[in-house]
Amino acid sequence: MTAFDRCYGLISRKKTCSKLMPIELFDGQEYTIDEFYGKFSAFFEKPWDFYSDFKENGPLRLRDGVHPRDRVAPKVPCRRMIFDSPVATEWEETNLVPFKWFSDPERRSKTILLFAPGWGRSNQTVEENWCHQLQKLGVDCGLLTVPFHQSRTPEGSFSGEYFISANVLWTVSNFRHFTAEIRRLIQEMRQEYEYIGLIGMSSGGFQAALASNCEPVDFFFPLITGGQLGSITWHGSITQFVRRDLEKKGIDEISLGKAWSIADEVVLGKHCKAKTIKQYISLHDRVVPTVYQLKLWEALGRPPRLDLACAHYSSFFHGNTVMGDIANTVIEGEAHGYGTDSL
Repeated sequence: MTAFDRCYGLISRKKTCSKLMPIELFDGQEYTIDEFYGKFSAFFEKPWDFYSDFKENGPLRLRDGVHPRDRVAPKVPCRRMIFDSPVATEWEETNLVPFKWFSDPERRSKTILLFAPGWGRSNQTVEENWCHQLQKLGVDCGLLTVPFHQSRTPEGSFSGEYFISANVLWTVSNFRHFTAEIRRLIQEMRQEYEYIGLIGMSSGGFQAALASNCEPVDFFFPLITGGQLGSITWHGSITQFVRRDLEKKGIDEISLGKAWSIADEVVLGKHCKAKTIKQYISLHDRVVPTVYQLKLWEALGRPPRLDLACAHYSSFFHGNTVMGDIANTVIEGEAHGYGTDSL
């Protein structure tokens, strides 16, 4: 399984972000890492105030439609929708958000799980298949698209290039951006379903966890994801180019961890508002090293977990097991009345 990951790593794209900034900006203001930490560490006790849902920017307008750059139709049935991101950027591609809804209107389930994919994914084939599998098992799914990824990729960049990079504070801003979209979809889907849950895969687990700190949900399933974000980036096999760019800027692992602590469940996990949590840990992972997956497990209060005898990308081969276990957990939760009204 680790050999599979090594081979996949050789063919996957590893390219320095083409928009490396000479200064660090957040909301248009320049900060050193120490200044940023000093100002925003107050939100460690109220992350929902930092991770705004940006409701003031207007409704999502979730509607049927296809993103103009979404040229490849899913190979499994789903309802293709779009909505306006609550966070505006200078890139129109990212401001319109594709959303794939896996549901049969005549047999809608009690629960929907919103699926947040990982970083740098060039397509959603795996996630689409997993969502379709969950629907067949009796649990509806909604598949999100991460800012700056796939059809949301700005012209001239590659998928995910602008999302995580050595632009430390821009990365925090992007995490807040995606978290806002997840929060707004949770609010939207509360009008449609009795129960709401989140699946956060790899880096998507970072933002799904942040959303669960801000919005009460019934289920949270962290999948091959972790905590202590600066160390994940510093030691993870696919982020070594980010580390090199950071070192050129004079940023070390400790400073990076400090800057990203506002996005880190090792710091914020005590605020998780999920009624039921189950974590899926890849035991031989070098992308999100297993030690940092265990740190997330500790931060979330040692919830039930399923250990997978795989590395990061080879978790694909455990997809049937994981999706089946998630479906069983949801159905059991429904039977016990794990609704958000009881939170």
